[in-house]
Amino acid sequence: MFLDVVIAACAALAAVGLVMAGFKLFRASPPRWMMAAVAALAIIAVTAAVRYQWADRTAGLLPPHMVVVERLEEKTLLEPWSLVQPVATELVVADSASIKRNPAHPGMAMIDILLLRRDAETLIQRHLVDCAGKRDAVVTMGAGYGPDGLPAGLEWVEGGPAKLFETACAQEQAEAPPA
Repeated sequence: MFLDVVIAACAALAAVGLVMAGFKLFRASPPRWMMAAVAALAIIAVTAAVRYQWADRTAGLLPPHMVVVERLEEKTLLEPWSLVQPVATELVVADSASIKRNPAHPGMAMIDILLLRRDAETLIQRHLVDCAGKRDAVVTMGAGYGPDGLPAGLEWVEGGPAKLFETACAQEQAEAPPA
């Protein structure tokens, strides 16, 4: 966040410098309000650019085993341009290196899901994915296990991002015997 402020301040100073140089070149004097307006527009433009680039920049920095399964976008009146093109403010990332399987339940996989937010801490949740049923459930901390070997108290959610099922179930498909 501090870096964003520094970038915006530098952009404002650069924009004001360019406009002042243009006025000096043509031996004219700018209106009193113009430098403040130029600085404000530069700050808004740079802030918008940084916000729009965050998701792609962050996804590019992830290690190969981390797969972006969903981008959560936001529209807000405080950023009217986001009503036309929403801003990705959160990334849902699956850690394929964390996949665990239980031989007693071959159609299921346990995987860590990370919720990356631009200005907040990263949240990590463990999910149980039912590959055949195309559903998943959050495995809560301290959840006991039932007699069937599955975590107790699961609340299944149907559907979800297709990329989650592709990532969690990919090894299962590779391990499946040929038909």
